[in-house]
Parts: sequence; structure tokens; C-alpha cells
Amino acid sequence: MKKWIPLALLAAGLTLGAASAQAQNKPTSWQTLPQQDLLYLDTDQGTLVILLASQFAPRHVERVKQLTKAGFYDGVSFYRVIEGFVAQFGVPEHEWGKRAQLEPMKAEFSWPVRPGDDYLLVQKPDLLAEETGFNQGFAVAREKGQEWLVHCAGVVNLARANEPDTGVADLAIMMGQAPRHLDKNMSALGKVVWGQAVLNRIRRGDTQQGGVISNAAQRTQIKSARLGSDLAADKQLPLEWMNTSGAEFTQGLAERRSRTHVFYQHKGNGNIDVCYPQVPVRLAVTTAP
Repeated sequence: MKKWIPLALLAAGLTLGAASAQAQNKPTSWQTLPQQDLLYLDTDQGTLVILLASQFAPRHVERVKQLTKAGFYDGVSFYRVIEGFVAQFGVPEHEWGKRAQLEPMKAEFSWPVRPGDDYLLVQKPDLLAEETGFNQGFAVAREKGQEWLVHCAGVVNLARANEPDTGVADLAIMMGQAPRHLDKNMSALGKVVWGQAVLNRIRRGDTQQGGVISNAAQRTQIKSARLGSDLAADKQLPLEWMNTSGAEFTQGLAERRSRTHVFYQHKGNGNIDVCYPQVPVRLAVTTAP
């Protein structure tokens, strides 16, 4: 009699350590995501939540927070959307109208490695860097004493022109496969942590037109953008994600690397792409008093 692998298990990609953690009944190490760093985008397709990485791109995050508080992103749209690549929102340059012109920002492509950071090595050497790992939940690459955010699916950066210091206000969300060619070429400032299904419903543009949706009426609209700390308590999502330096995540990473599950007939060579093990996010578990 054949033993079938449950479809849910396969679809979850053998979720990080879930099966083993449940079997051993060990507590999970989760970290609360601070509301002041959560950007809620209320779109006509649902709600997206972006975790802003002020520890890596402080000037860019401060700009985004200021614009959010000023209502800049209220009513804007996803005007450039390319299937499997990017969903960009803000105000197209030719539609700025009476909006205040903003000074371009100095790029924050990378920063010096900080020895005290909570870092977990994943791969050394990496295809495109000396090594990759997780720093406080974010996938990063390191080389020659510098570190930068890796453009895995869900990562958010500041759109710019060809020149490096030309980003202003528009944000781009990575979709589909990881566009690693953007690593250390764009100022990455956060990642989507909630509402990934909403990305699947955002209306796409024509790839022959660079993904630009010229008809504003056909774009997915952002009705409002708010920081979690500016929302009423009952509107905040109590989100938390797994500690990437904790035992459960580390064990799950080892399982993915070694492919110990009976399903795998080919075990691979032990190498792993840092974008493969997505960090689990959940609503905080609350217990009744």
C-alpha cells in the first residue's frame, strides 16, 4: 500500500521545522513586529502589510514614514506591474500635478557589517556574494565587509532612474522569482509580511509596455496608507515572525538543506538559496484570561 505525502505538506514546502516541532511539542520562538514599523496599505484588492527595515535603510524608512503621515500614498495606484517581477506604486512622474516636489534621496544600497547584529549564516559562498544569511529576519548578503538586503520575493525598494541617487517616493514590491540582479543596485527598505495573496490580485500591465498601466482607471488603487502605530488598536494586526536565530528556524533550515524527509529521493548537494526559506509570519496567539 502506497504512502501518500499530504498535499498541504508539499504546498507548504515542508514548512520550517513545523512537523518536528509539533512532534517534540517544543515552544516556538516568535518575535512581535513593532506597529511603528508596519506600513498598512488598504487597497481595492485587500490589505498589504510591509515591515519597514529602519535598521538597514534608516533615511529611506524615515522618508516613507513622513510621506505616509502626510497622506502622500492615499489614493495612489500600482501603475507599473510586471508578472513575476515587480509591483510599483506611487505617482508616475507625468501625473505629479500639484503634488510637492521632493528632493531625491542618497542611495542606501549597502552598509558596513555590524559584528553585533543577530546573524545566521545560510550559504558560503553564495552565487552572487561571498555569503548570505539572515539578519534580524531579513535575508542579506555579505562581501568585503559590506552587507545588503537580498531581493527575495516580497522585498520592497525605492524606485529610481538610472542614476543611483534619484529615488524619491515610489515603492516597488518584488514578486515571483528573486531578482538578484537588483542586489546592491537598489535601496531595499522592507518586505511584505502580510497579504501576499493580495499581490496575486493586483492588476498586471503589458510587458511590452514595461508593465506600465497607462489607463489610471485600470490600476489597482491604494485607498489609504497608515503606519500601524497610527491605527486604532482594534485595526492593528498583532503580527509576529519566527526568530531567525532561534532553535526552530535553525533546525528547519538544516532540514531543508539536508532534505531528510522520506519524500526526497535526491538529497541535493547541501547548498541552499537564502530566498528559499521564507520566514514564517502569523497573528500572535492570544490566550483567554
